[in-house]
Amino acid sequence: MVMYLWHNISLKINFNMTLRLFTPLLFIVLVTGCSLPEKNPIFKKVRDIRVSKVNGKEALLKGDAYFYNPNDVKLTLRKVNIGVSLDGKKIGTINQSVKTKIQPLSDFKVPVDATFNISEVGVLKSILSVIGGKKMKAQYKGFIKLTYKGLPIKVPVDYEEEIRLR
Repeated sequence: MVMYLWHNISLKINFNMTLRLFTPLLFIVLVTGCSLPEKNPIFKKVRDIRVSKVNGKEALLKGDAYFYNPNDVKLTLRKVNIGVSLDGKKIGTINQSVKTKIQPLSDFKVPVDATFNISEVGVLKSILSVIGGKKMKAQYKGFIKLTYKGLPIKVPVDYEEEIRLR
């Protein structure tokens, strides 16, 4: 009986020692294996902006947002949430969920839609801008959400450019 108890106590001690030794090692392997990419994707531009539909006081803008993945790993784009301002006035938000695979060290584009209230920009200015193709200063500010091996990454976006609506 004493021998049986001694054997069980010995096994428990060995198991506890093994657990204490391998837990930190397992933690280190998991953390280094699941580290986030070193660089955030870069927002480059929005192109092919067009007014696709006007309904009363609202207009639907469509375009393509271009990014660059500077990492040597694949990422997955999950969400785009970017506020759009024209000539300093906020006109709408691009808010859409997507599931786009992003290849390493590559450019990628995401089709985006934004609805805005024409009266926010000014009805006359909007009509002249759309018809005449007048250039306007656009600002995009918000974030995109990505995942890498299931880990979420939130990338800020803050970009300005001159655009011409068509």
